[in-house]
Amino acid sequence: MTGSHSIACRTCAHVLVLLLGATVIRPAYGIIDRLVVQTSSGPIRGRSTMVQGREVHVFNGVPFAKPPVDGLRFKKPVPAEPWHGVLDATRLPPSCIQERYEYFPGFAGEEMWNPNTNVSEDCLYLNIWVPTKTRLRHGRGLNFGSNDYFQDDDDFQRQHQSKGGLAMLVWIYGGGFMSGTSTLDIYNAEILAAVGNVIVASMQYRVGAFGFLYLAPYINGYEEDAPGNMGMWDQALAIRWLKENAKAFGGDPDLITLFGESAGGSSVSLHLMSPVTRGLSRRGILQSGTLNAPWSHMTAEKALQIAEGLIDDCNCNLTMLKESPSTVMQCMRNVDAKTISVQQWNSYSGILGFPSAPTIDGVFMTADPMTMLREANLEGIDILVGSNRDEGTYFLLYDFIDYFEKDAATSLPRDKFLEIMNTIFNKATEPEREAIIFQYTGWESGNDGYQNQHQVGRAVGDHFFICPTNEFALGLTERGASVHYYYFTHRTSTSLWGEWMGVLHGDEVEYIFGQPMNASLQYRQRERDLSRRMVLSVSEFARTGNPALEGEHWPLYARENPIYFIFNAEGEDDLRGEKYGRGPMATSCAFWNDFLPRLRAWSVPSKSPCNLVEPVSRGSNTAAAVGTVVLLTLGLLLLTGSLAD
Repeated sequence: MTGSHSIACRTCAHVLVLLLGATVIRPAYGIIDRLVVQTSSGPIRGRSTMVQGREVHVFNGVPFAKPPVDGLRFKKPVPAEPWHGVLDATRLPPSCIQERYEYFPGFAGEEMWNPNTNVSEDCLYLNIWVPTKTRLRHGRGLNFGSNDYFQDDDDFQRQHQSKGGLAMLVWIYGGGFMSGTSTLDIYNAEILAAVGNVIVASMQYRVGAFGFLYLAPYINGYEEDAPGNMGMWDQALAIRWLKENAKAFGGDPDLITLFGESAGGSSVSLHLMSPVTRGLSRRGILQSGTLNAPWSHMTAEKALQIAEGLIDDCNCNLTMLKESPSTVMQCMRNVDAKTISVQQWNSYSGILGFPSAPTIDGVFMTADPMTMLREANLEGIDILVGSNRDEGTYFLLYDFIDYFEKDAATSLPRDKFLEIMNTIFNKATEPEREAIIFQYTGWESGNDGYQNQHQVGRAVGDHFFICPTNEFALGLTERGASVHYYYFTHRTSTSLWGEWMGVLHGDEVEYIFGQPMNASLQYRQRERDLSRRMVLSVSEFARTGNPALEGEHWPLYARENPIYFIFNAEGEDDLRGEKYGRGPMATSCAFWNDFLPRLRAWSVPSKSPCNLVEPVSRGSNTAAAVGTVVLLTLGLLLLTGSLAD
């Protein structure tokens, strides 16, 4: 066993066996004592905590793979070596190598997403939260709020546990495939496990070049160096370990639900379709991230170009790559991890243009996302998918920090509005850019500066998040999946970000993990109630595939009936009441998903419609003229209200 985790000595037990002359039979799986669980890799000892009057057993830092260091850097993960002593699983594991965001030093709103444990290449570990059967109404420990809704323990267990055990939620963090860690305070799943009566697990996976460096065309054999998607293989190995060991923790291996936000949500969508992981889970929760989003995947050609640039930046003799790839890779394995972590950002290509993402390698990701979706058979798959109201403002602030202030709204003049829009969509054809600017100009406000700021944020959120999510959700339904859609519109009263930023990307995460129910934190009661409602919905979805609570109807999402559920704590007398919307951002998404692809087809050939941050050819004067005519048609449609939100 490697890493920083200690192995507890079992000398006393061995002595007792000798004295009694007995034979010890170690169970293959299961609980040895209250806090020791026998897994397929070896026994682990966790810790106990009281949450909402219920005991939860917590296991941190459980290794599922060998440390991907030295000769294993840039390679697919190798399963961890079994251990024999009891592994101390009471400390948070290291975070995978990444750079910290320090645009606003000392600002808690930024710091909450930065790694809170040491970064290391030795980072492939799991965290697991297991609710026990004991439910104490007046248990000692932290008081996280009322537990009046608790039923009799036996009744609760019968109603919320399958014959095979508890449902298991497996969390995959976001971070643009460049950052993120399962150890963040916001991902502490104690409350989710206790209130939802579900087992929750999370994993670390490699990000950046360590997780996605792609050099397969230069390497003989896929099993060799830098095959790409190593971070996805990390996730796959972790999911397999959890499925294999679900029963040891009292879980049902057939009731595993993958859930993730941003890059985590995108990862979930890939796992449900990939031949590598298809069948490991039949349920997925996609929060503000799907594989078809422009930032969420890349072609092999682009990934190879980025890899070659990194090799050159690390002074590893790029000219030798074709002749002697092993020599180049040995050089890359000798480069300091910090150097690689810094140099990889040289390939950042503008807003959400991250240099790492799942790559179309022909193995883990067999084709572009929508082709994979069209070819997938998703009968029997349950999906909960959704997005937040203001997905774009967070990224707008970071990429145009000289234009905007974190704490106060900015009156953005028309010329600056045009400058930013042309920068964001600089790889689009001229007709496409004109169409985008036309669509997001605040005509009704007379180019009010504050409205200009709002509209730029909308353009970013719609293009990169909301509309890809809508497109993917509809594709899922057409391939046989049962889809429920949510829309999160609540701005938290304790938000540290400026009012103009609205309901940010990632704002729903704390509610799904139950953080507002922590009585020591400053949330309003309505927000605590909203969080409880979301925890119960997610947990019910994990058990049944339907997030609706008792007495509630949450219709399936479909093209002919695009109903979504609104999560919001404002002005609601009864948060369990039905709050529906229809066609999330229908006009905007008709523009991105239907109109722009047609405009592009009429102007110039393209490889991927709507991915307007990918290189495309500039349109000719004829194409521009065609685009102008089409824009006039679109304008008439908008003015007559043919497309309604």
